[in-house]
Amino acid sequence: MYYDKHGRLIKAGMVLVSDDDEKWEVCETISAFGDKDLGLSCNAGEAYPLWQFDLSEWSILDDDY
Repeated sequence: MYYDKHGRLIKAGMVLVSDDDEKWEVCETISAFGDKDLGLSCNAGEAYPLWQFDLSEWSILDDDY
């Protein structure tokens, strides 16, 4: 499980915003071991896995942003 910098659970379909104001959609992925995981969608067939990001620099985009 992954959490944003405010401790909120990150789920597929959410949009994350970095401290640098980058916005990325979270998508469901499959790890190299066949396990479900989450990533940031970079195009229709690829995603950057969330584990490679410092999530203390990212927050879930919501109506308060």
